[in-house]
Amino acid sequence: MKQPIYSIKNLILSKGKDKILNINKFDLHRGAMYLFNGHVGSGKSSLMNVFSKNQTISDGMLFYEANDLNLISKSEYQNDITYLEEKDNRPWFAGNSSNYLKKIIKKGNPKNTDSSYNKICNSMKIPSSILSKNVSDLTDGEFRWLLLAGSIAVDKKVLFIDYIDKYLDYNKRMILNRLLKRKASYDGVTVIATTYNPEAFKMSTSVNIKIDKGRITQVRSTSNKSK
Repeated sequence: MKQPIYSIKNLILSKGKDKILNINKFDLHRGAMYLFNGHVGSGKSSLMNVFSKNQTISDGMLFYEANDLNLISKSEYQNDITYLEEKDNRPWFAGNSSNYLKKIIKKGNPKNTDSSYNKICNSMKIPSSILSKNVSDLTDGEFRWLLLAGSIAVDKKVLFIDYIDKYLDYNKRMILNRLLKRKASYDGVTVIATTYNPEAFKMSTSVNIKIDKGRITQVRSTSNKSK
């Protein structure tokens, strides 16, 4: 059996006397998309913060490629992952959107910036009318789409997206579904995301996980064959 990319063992995240996360055992494997869903306050974003090393667990173990994640430096780990948070921190003086997207890609993938930029703009159907705008003039939805494009284009081993369906209409969800399915199935990227609406991403999701009060309550493998 192949070694999981992540392995959770008796993971606990506490705040005071309250357990925010309490997960006994769960493995995540390479080249698959894992979608965590649950109500507000269920622990989805907290789990994403633990995975991304933005938050330290109170007890238990989280292994990344069979190594204790706590013992891996954050700078080393950042070479392998991309994390798009739910909150979009917009730099109001970032200038032109096209240049801003290229900067995101260059930071994560300096060798293939131009080809990655062209490929992601085509794949995500980003029009020149958006790319020519200043970042400060983009709508919230346009800016989120730009951040999604940059996060996908850097092509790291693991892609985390908190609240994957944020600001997306039906057409953009379909574009993202197809793109993420290719990234996982053909490029071997492990995608870990959260949502309130798992049905919207059943085309790309490999494993659907329900989380409630910090516990995994349901795990369901999903048939995500292209239609």
